[in-house]
Amino acid sequence: MQGLKAGLLLGLLWFALTCTAAQVPSRPPATGLVLWLDANDASSMTVDGQNRVQHWRDKSGLANDATADDVAKGPQRVANALNGHAVVRFSGTSAFLGKTIRSEKGPVTVLIVSLRPLEQANVGPWQRLFSSRPHTDSNDNVLPNFAISLEQGTAYAPTISVLELYDVPIGPYGVGRNAIGTADNFRGDIAEVLVYDRPFASLAQRQQTFQYLAHKWSVAVPQLADTWTRVGPLGPLPSQTHTNLPLSDQANTGQWTLDTRLSDDFNGTTLDPKRWHVNNAIGNESLGRKPALFKPDNASIENGHLNIVFRKETLPQKYVQLGFKDYSSAMVRTNERGFYGYYEARAKPMNSAGSSAFWLAWTGMTDNATEIDIFEIGGKTKNAAFDRLYNMNAHLWATPQSTEHIANGSTWVAPWRLANAFHVYGFDWQPDTLRWYVDGVLVRESKNSHFFFPMQIVFDSEAMWEWFGVVDDADLPSTFSVDYVKVWQRSR
Repeated sequence: MQGLKAGLLLGLLWFALTCTAAQVPSRPPATGLVLWLDANDASSMTVDGQNRVQHWRDKSGLANDATADDVAKGPQRVANALNGHAVVRFSGTSAFLGKTIRSEKGPVTVLIVSLRPLEQANVGPWQRLFSSRPHTDSNDNVLPNFAISLEQGTAYAPTISVLELYDVPIGPYGVGRNAIGTADNFRGDIAEVLVYDRPFASLAQRQQTFQYLAHKWSVAVPQLADTWTRVGPLGPLPSQTHTNLPLSDQANTGQWTLDTRLSDDFNGTTLDPKRWHVNNAIGNESLGRKPALFKPDNASIENGHLNIVFRKETLPQKYVQLGFKDYSSAMVRTNERGFYGYYEARAKPMNSAGSSAFWLAWTGMTDNATEIDIFEIGGKTKNAAFDRLYNMNAHLWATPQSTEHIANGSTWVAPWRLANAFHVYGFDWQPDTLRWYVDGVLVRESKNSHFFFPMQIVFDSEAMWEWFGVVDDADLPSTFSVDYVKVWQRSR
């Protein structure tokens, strides 16, 4: 969360030109809106004879107004600067300060429309668009202080930047103001600032806000607008009264049918070879992520669980020559491939820096390689905060038209260490939407733009040294346990 970037320009998608005025909201969603600064609304500003803005009124109705920290050098209101609307132009000197909006810790969502014209380029990086500093003596990149920062010092096109956090106060806040005062303040234009004291509750709510800003300012909509990730705890959990249904849909609104080819409760003594394949370090299959070698003896059935072990051991020299050394783990995958449906596993990640992963993949064709990570977890890392990160992703590795790697991922921060206990993890794969669940509660929702091909189910553990850090040998052997995996097909 430190050094949070505002230039979220990965894979921009232009807002659909076919949207009619009736479909696009004329104002931002009001629920939870605690700060609304609109550069196009002249009535919300007090300006001097040179159009320098001295006071910027909050349109949320809560009077969380902003005042220039140096009215003699205040940012200027410039008319007809963006899509026929006015902006506030910052020169790198004076910026705006506002009061404490909320002293208690809680969620916050910040959206800002900004740009930097060529004449204001070639400035220092890490300039702030918005910052909150309840701890005035601390860096605003250290929670509970936070900031939306610009990494680049060059010109950039109109952009929607977004920041979503949980368990922080809001304010005293600054707009266009560096943490250290007036030095290196923002140079560029700010069109609109929206601050909510709540997270977005769904993808639809998130898209509504982006659509309002995109239509008003003719701004490119970031790809992340098509993805929503929960911020904060799960809230009330559903009760599992029907074990033959997805935990997230105990009312059976999807009219689910169990796919017995891909489901397993692991109540036998060995893995069913008709259903499962264990990578065996031969042939053309994956050998593992170096230095940990996939070995079949690290996957077993015991006490109704599939257990995948990450261990330290001396490996045969032929694998050492290939770069594998001192560690081994396992990969288990279905022989059959599944398509659209609901995938659910009750699992407990291993308590080490060896990864625990539940994913879907098909890489059997050079021109069609896809992967959906239901989770990738580092259960015990050098950074305790990492142990609560529920990492989700979707990868497109190759198509008949391209070998460009496209990734669409995000992380939910759990209120507990994920390796402490079993939880139920679900994934609903539909032609238009991808949805991730934890204990039956939606934690991520994304538009399905690429994943229209059957894939195998995979459970594995890998050495992800660069991500989770090098495993501590004292934590080994460690075990990733899966109680069951079930797959359902939707009837409606």
